[in-house]
Amino acid sequence: MKTDFVRFLLGLWQNAPLMAALVAILATQLSKVPIHFAIHRKWDFHKVIDAGGMPSSHAAGVCALTAALACVVGSKSPIFATAVVFTAIVLYDAGGIRRHAGEHAVLLNRIAMEMAQSGLTLEASATEEGERLKEILGHEPSEVIVGAILGVIIGILFGKWW
Repeated sequence: MKTDFVRFLLGLWQNAPLMAALVAILATQLSKVPIHFAIHRKWDFHKVIDAGGMPSSHAAGVCALTAALACVVGSKSPIFATAVVFTAIVLYDAGGIRRHAGEHAVLLNRIAMEMAQSGLTLEASATEEGERLKEILGHEPSEVIVGAILGVIIGILFGKWW
């Protein structure tokens, strides 16, 4: 006899859209390490948990979810429609607003460093390690596109065969 918790876990495991999204996020996050190595010739395993970079796991996750939902519930479903809107918002955010926030952080960090070097003091100085604003927050358009393509492929595979 299965307990409610075991039934719950089995339900999650059998949920193709959920599994597609999770696999897409995991696969893209893991792929950032060898891609970073190929570009910079330096291993950086921290990329697995970093935001930003090639490919976008945000894009991959939501596109996998939406593609798998299209396969499972069909394009006429209100659930699919909701996922499409959710995907559009996440893609816009990943490639637009969050990327611009990262660009602002670069500029603010540079201003703080120049002020510190010129002798001006700041109450919250960005000159010490750990006090700098995080600069890589979002994605370049190419990173979003590659993540989206990978997500759609993974979503279709899971939606049809999971």
